[in-house]
Amino acid sequence: MERTIRFHGWLPALLLVAGCAGPGTVIVTVTNRAGIVRENEMVEIPWGEVTALYPGLEAGQVVVTGEGGEECPSQVLYGGGDAPVALLFPASTGAGETVRYRVTRGTPRPYARQVTGRLVAERLDDFAWENSLVAFRVYGPALEATGEISNGIDAWVKSTPRLVVDEWYERGDYHRDHGEGFDGYKVGRTLGAGAMAPLVDGAFAYGNNFTGHAILDNGPLRVCFALTYAPYRAGETMVTETRVITLDAGSRFNRVEEYYENAPAMEVAAGIVLREGESVTWADTTHGVIAYWEPRNNDNNMDNGHTAIAVIFPGGMKDARQVEGHLAGIADYVPGVPFVYYAGTGWSKGGVETPGAWLQQVEGMLTRVVYPLEITVTRK
Repeated sequence: MERTIRFHGWLPALLLVAGCAGPGTVIVTVTNRAGIVRENEMVEIPWGEVTALYPGLEAGQVVVTGEGGEECPSQVLYGGGDAPVALLFPASTGAGETVRYRVTRGTPRPYARQVTGRLVAERLDDFAWENSLVAFRVYGPALEATGEISNGIDAWVKSTPRLVVDEWYERGDYHRDHGEGFDGYKVGRTLGAGAMAPLVDGAFAYGNNFTGHAILDNGPLRVCFALTYAPYRAGETMVTETRVITLDAGSRFNRVEEYYENAPAMEVAAGIVLREGESVTWADTTHGVIAYWEPRNNDNNMDNGHTAIAVIFPGGMKDARQVEGHLAGIADYVPGVPFVYYAGTGWSKGGVETPGAWLQQVEGMLTRVVYPLEITVTRK
């Protein structure tokens, strides 16, 4: 079952617009005031701001170039609707550096797809998505009909930049690593790798499998989709949940937007399920971070390395503690306001070799969230 949902893009950068209307070159100035290098971080500009400076520019005519004249991949976002809502492209900046990009009319070259997501109807309505670094899935209505119920997030680890989920599904043997990664994550009736649930009297109020989905944007640089869940009980209230997930090219972290209709002011928690064995956990409520380095996975009598999980609440956490076998980050949900957080993964055989390396990845993502790129758009 598909449900039409329209969301008008999110803006992970500070945006200033100057200049007057008229055709020509649009100059996008990107300033990184953080003390880190930022490689291919997505810049999003509302489409109306672009066309205000470049009247008549159509979605299929956009060409973005860097200071050296090289063409950059770009994507026009539609947010589930028929009209463009934003322009997206990757920008690279050094610490404290300012760079400039140009938007002109032309014929863009074909861009290789770097993200993808789809309903996998042939596998009992999984919804799976991935980029060059990470892959995930959640469970749908056909699986629920078999009695397997979970609204947690399943993480697939990978060591190849190729988009491989479709191949793994077709092969049907994705629980074994054939040299590119595998699905060794066990979700069950948990929140898995960072899903969220209402917290009532110290316990999770779990939803079931998603009942509807809508793909809002699907590559080449961003996949964004909405999942809807049947009403379920959270304390004395029946709530209806919508979960909007966004994954950009080159990022290990999903941006998750949680909407709870008919919900009162309540506590919510994003959880990372804990495993038996030697592991590492981190919790920093002030900066809104929980992270986990799982015990070594030895499925199929193989050394499958360690999976790493993290959750970031940009506004900080009121608490972080163990709840029902999870490391949980806890905050307050304000009725009518979407709760935004980030959840991501790494793998010791896929570019995140040690617990320290994972913590660096998490700290880097936190810096990017807290100190967004500053964007100024002008016309030349």
